[in-house]
Amino acid sequence: MPNKYDYIIVGAGSSGAVLAARLTEDPNRSVLLLEAGPDYANVEQTPDDLLNSYWPSTIDHDWGLKAEAVAGRDIDYTRGKVTGGSSAVNGAVAIRGVPEDYDEWASLGNDNWSWEKCLPFFRKLEDDQDESGDFHGKGGPIPVVRWNIDELRPLQVAFRDELLGKGFPAHDDFNAPGATGISPLAQNREGRTRISTAIGYLQPIRGRLNLTIRPHCLVHRVLIEGGRVIGLEVESGGEVQQVYGDEVILSAGAVQSPPILLRSGIGGKEDVAKLGLEMTQELPGVGHNLIEHPMAGILCTPKEGVIDMDKPLIQTMLRYTADGGEENDMQIYMLNHVPLYDLPEMMENFGVEVAFGVFPGLQRPESRGRIHVESTDPSAAPRIELNFFDTEADKRRMREGMRIAWDVVNSPAVLEHAENILLLDQATMDDDDALDKYVWDTAIQIFHPVGTAKMGPADDPEAVVDQFGRVHGVDGLRVVDASIMPNIPRANTNLTCIMIGEHIADSILNE
Repeated sequence: MPNKYDYIIVGAGSSGAVLAARLTEDPNRSVLLLEAGPDYANVEQTPDDLLNSYWPSTIDHDWGLKAEAVAGRDIDYTRGKVTGGSSAVNGAVAIRGVPEDYDEWASLGNDNWSWEKCLPFFRKLEDDQDESGDFHGKGGPIPVVRWNIDELRPLQVAFRDELLGKGFPAHDDFNAPGATGISPLAQNREGRTRISTAIGYLQPIRGRLNLTIRPHCLVHRVLIEGGRVIGLEVESGGEVQQVYGDEVILSAGAVQSPPILLRSGIGGKEDVAKLGLEMTQELPGVGHNLIEHPMAGILCTPKEGVIDMDKPLIQTMLRYTADGGEENDMQIYMLNHVPLYDLPEMMENFGVEVAFGVFPGLQRPESRGRIHVESTDPSAAPRIELNFFDTEADKRRMREGMRIAWDVVNSPAVLEHAENILLLDQATMDDDDALDKYVWDTAIQIFHPVGTAKMGPADDPEAVVDQFGRVHGVDGLRVVDASIMPNIPRANTNLTCIMIGEHIADSILNE
């Protein structure tokens, strides 16, 4: 076969770039890394929106997706379309979740994913600038640095002091097991520069002759003969071509990997039949079990001089346990600036272009959504159904978080920075139904989709892959990205996605 590789990796994001870097450490293994977006070979060529860790990039390198947050209300759903994937456009938050998250994965039939077995790969990926010891890594591709107290913006100081006054503990390191309370954020940055997997993992290895990186490639489907993968059908330069490999690894993310599977005839019977395709492998879990962290917020119009768009968006975070919830199942952020450019009616009504706000986020939602694929055209966007707040427990915990945020916003230390509070009043906060409606009408995502090709043993009817990412019933095909998480970690998911790439790369190299 022409153009035959040992491995073809689809998606150069948080997991795919890691796989490419680790697998090509063996000079006898050839890797083709396909990316739908552009590729920038070094920092000098990289646009500022991808380097600026102070502010997420939501426009220039984005898929332009929409998602239904709740029934009848769509929101923008940013996903990175560039080498580095969403690690190149996100808020550069570098925290891991709690040990129990990974022990839960192991308890579901994935014994290779206990905290004890994941920790070495968390350590391997990082170069922690502040902490050392058994729980932290040195010399890895991704630097981890925390804000010093004297670097915090005034709003962050007020936020932190108010929460300490309410009895929440201070902590220096959310990546230490058992850490809870208010802490400066750990981030994957060097100064202002966001260190994505494109910079941390790919940039140093671009000279390897066994690595080929091809941007602007849109995958149509996986090619399968006799139950075994032989390659991919790919659109590149306006031409549909075939490329061949011994193994295909989908690392396109929890939103884009399921559509590739379904366009290949892999998924639930009804889902494949709706596309007019023949069934290749029946796996009902493909596209199901979508889990995302929802958040809502309280916005304030700032007094003159409070907002500086050239400063960091976020520097501190509260991690706490909701009443009746799981450990650290909530986060609350102070956002230093929230542009309202996409909300012209609010801008006109309140006479302000930028607000600041306090935003609680639910870290262990019970609600589950779904990815719907309604066309075999790879350029057609999937329909994303997030299904936020589908359970009473989710609603209850968000109410509690909103009320904590309300108290923080109304504290003298924060109010001194505000002209007024937008949209909310005490009567709304006191009424469960009214508060639920506000959250329903305003909630957004934290950009952490997972779970849509979850891992588990073959006797789990919803499992799509085994614990090594191998698709059940299809030889030579893996999924290695956020899709395979059976449940969502209690943290921003980027470090976990990088860890997944490290962990499965190690498994492949040692097979």
